[in-house]
Amino acid sequence: MIAAAKTETPATRLDLASDAMAENPWPQLHQLREQGPVVWHETLNRWLITTDHDTRKMLIDFGRFTVEGTSVEDLFGSDAFISMDDRKRHDQLRNVWADAFRARGLAALQPQVQAIVARLMALVVERLRDGETADLSAGVCRPLPTMVIALLMGIPEEAIPDIVRWSDAMAAPVTYLAEAQAIAVRSTREAAKSGLAAYLQSLITARRKQAGDDLVSTLVHSEPGRQLSDPQMVQNLRQLLFAGNETTAKFLAQIFVVYGERPEIRRVLAADRSLITAANDEVMRWQPTVGTVVRRVRGGPIEVGGVVLAEGDDITCLIGSANRDPTRYADPDTYDLHRPPQPNLGFGVGFHNCLGSMLAKMEAELAIGALLDAVPEFTVAAPYRYSSLSLRGPLPVMVARDHG
Repeated sequence: MIAAAKTETPATRLDLASDAMAENPWPQLHQLREQGPVVWHETLNRWLITTDHDTRKMLIDFGRFTVEGTSVEDLFGSDAFISMDDRKRHDQLRNVWADAFRARGLAALQPQVQAIVARLMALVVERLRDGETADLSAGVCRPLPTMVIALLMGIPEEAIPDIVRWSDAMAAPVTYLAEAQAIAVRSTREAAKSGLAAYLQSLITARRKQAGDDLVSTLVHSEPGRQLSDPQMVQNLRQLLFAGNETTAKFLAQIFVVYGERPEIRRVLAADRSLITAANDEVMRWQPTVGTVVRRVRGGPIEVGGVVLAEGDDITCLIGSANRDPTRYADPDTYDLHRPPQPNLGFGVGFHNCLGSMLAKMEAELAIGALLDAVPEFTVAAPYRYSSLSLRGPLPVMVARDHG
């Protein structure tokens, strides 16, 4: 650590794990960004990165800013490709599944996803047409991505409640909690990781005996997969299953809230469905699901934003702040349906970007399109809360027909 650098740079004691920070982080993130591109957190003993430019620099330069040894590795395991900075090994594992998440694979999958959306949305639409409120979070947002990733992995539908329970427990944030709280959350999270690992191990064993047309079989019988031990294989399957349902569920919930609260946007989309892709991208910029990304300095000292960071320093990139950086986006605190196309950091950047981003976008477009088809006038009908700054989404998403 370079103590002199810390005393000369802006500092904060902001509680990143507070409910207030989850509910409305934007004023505090704005204040941090005004302090500077790099801010020292005095109680968490880590650097906070507030700008788009410096966040991109860190997420792309895996040689100097490593994911290894961070909370990502703690959550997923050191042998999951999301935790690796060895580009060759990372790509070998990731590419086992890459075709399934590219345009051709998703085009083949789309009819099945549409059928799942129609099935889930039918119950919601029935309630709305009867004049009742409906919980989109429980009825669509949470089950849809879980059912889709389960379909891809050959997981039977009866296992989905356990998958949801394990995933939700794994999603609980630990990094920014006080130690006493962190111990309790970590215990629950580790139990969930173990439960999911045991289930995935049973799938691996079954697919070795009889391969299927699913992503578990693809890994088990691939050349990179044959070089993995069973625990290593479990780690990679666990990250795929978690990332394939938890983040997308929160993204879907946020989309419904944004359009439910903004009839002027919703009506434009109902009239012109070609705008949905851009509209959803703007939701991800404006209200990103993944609010923080961690890295660690490797090969320091290195200068970032006028501040010298030392070997081993911990870093939190504030994606919510970067996505509202006025040096990149005009009027960044405003949701702008017609904002000129400009990639944001909601799905990551660099080789650790989200493998399933195109699938998540497809699910979101099909889900909002289905609701606009059936009930184009809907509104948010009850208060909701946010989970955390780190993995942020509204819950519950209660909607009703908008008669206004």
